[in-house]
This record gives sequence, structure tokens and C-alpha cells, in this order.
Amino acid sequence: MCQISWSILSLVKSLAAAVIALALVGCGFQQRGQDLINSGYSYVVSGEAKDSRLARELSARLFQSGVLAQDAAEITVELIYVRRQQVDGAVTAEAMLLEQAVRIDVRFRIVDAAGAELQPEQTLSRQRYFRLDRSNLLATAAVKEQVAESLEDELVAQLLRSLNLVQQMRRVKDAG
Repeated sequence: MCQISWSILSLVKSLAAAVIALALVGCGFQQRGQDLINSGYSYVVSGEAKDSRLARELSARLFQSGVLAQDAAEITVELIYVRRQQVDGAVTAEAMLLEQAVRIDVRFRIVDAAGAELQPEQTLSRQRYFRLDRSNLLATAAVKEQVAESLEDELVAQLLRSLNLVQQMRRVKDAG
């Protein structure tokens, strides 16, 4: 009896998951960044900050989507600078020893193959605080690096959303 009810419960759960998945697909749901895959455009990352970790991560995401061009591309993300700063995050001297922040600023613009600006220069910024452990400085340095990588991942995701928006505007312009 218990074996039969267990298999029925498993079947019901599987059917419910399939119904939910079909409902999401039917309503047009898709993950962010999927527009890049289906865009028909090729992208390249250039600029003074093209060798930064953020630029490498952006290029890797574009490569995973299958839209990264090696040389010439229809759309270029020009990274003007990527600046990483360590900011003291407290007002008092005592608290300054306990808390710091990592801040990352990215200045970029998006241009087409002819050099026409599709999106003017913009600056994206992210900042996150973390606690210092004065008794374990190596762990604090590792935490700081993890925080910085997390911020860079967030900025890459925001850059990809900007590319999606530019691509949609360009598609509307080409159709009209």
C-alpha cells in the first residue's frame, strides 16, 4: 500500500512540474539574456578596459550565448574604464577598523560597426560593505575578493540587459 501511494505521489509531483513549465513557456517566459542568442547580431568588447576581469567575464557570457565576434562585429561594447576601490565604510575611527566597502565603477558606451553611438557613455556603479576580521587578514582579503567578483557579475548582468535594450531598439528601428 505504501509503495503504491509513494509512486502516485511522485507521478503527481512530476505532472505538476510539467504543467507549470508548459504554462511558463506558453506565456512567453524566457530567461534574461536569451534575446542576445536570437538577435542575429554579433558583439565585441573593446576599449581601454578590455583586459579587465569584468571585460573577460562579459566576453565569456557573450561567447556562451554564441554571439561573440572575434574581430568585426555589428555592435561594440566599448569599456572606457573599470575602477575598483576600497572604501572605508564607517563614520567613527573605531567602526572604520571593523567595516569596509568595495566599490566598482564601469564607464562604457555602445556603438555600431560604423561607429555611430547606440547608447551614449554611461557609468554603472555597485558598492557592498563587508566586515573586517583583524585577527584573520587572509580570510578578510578572500572575502573582499569574493565581494568584488560578485559586484562585477552584477555589473556584467546589467551590461547584458543594456545590450538587450539596445538590440530591441535597433530591431524596431530596422523594422520601421
